[in-house]
Amino acid sequence: MDQVTAEDRQSAKAVNFGLIYAMGAEGLRGYARVVYNVDLTLEAARRFRSTFFEAYSGIAEWHGSTAAKTRSEARTLSGRRRKWQSAAKLTELLNTPVQGTSADITKKALGLLPQRLADTGGQIIGTVHDEIILEVPEKMAMEAAVILNEIMIQAGKAYLGKVPVEVDVTIGETWAEK
Repeated sequence: MDQVTAEDRQSAKAVNFGLIYAMGAEGLRGYARVVYNVDLTLEAARRFRSTFFEAYSGIAEWHGSTAAKTRSEARTLSGRRRKWQSAAKLTELLNTPVQGTSADITKKALGLLPQRLADTGGQIIGTVHDEIILEVPEKMAMEAAVILNEIMIQAGKAYLGKVPVEVDVTIGETWAEK
């Protein structure tokens, strides 16, 4: 891990977040440049794409089975449904179960947190995508961090079953310190 550079990490984010939604090599190249400030050659993007789908053949199968059907709805793992008036784009059909389930996990955690935070003096002050922001008296920060970590894992496991759930909790004076 100590040999992984900041650029390596940014490249990995571009590959993981781009390819899960079926980007081609050219799309990955542009996405990496615009979103992560990483310049990939077309050949490197092709190589990343090929290696990714060899390593994660289940994702390639999921893409193939999703693309083979003309559908106008998709569901999250909780069963929440998203509908389109006509056939949905492949990227939308792939995005909904991933991002929608992430939202389901966050919502479940938000529902469980207030009761668990009651003795900490902490409160939920915001959410950003899959992040929950708490405001807690400084002396209770560590306890609240442990509670948040436990609740997020509990909420994730409710939908993901045996899939490992990993959570990063950060304590700071401001959200900018995350």
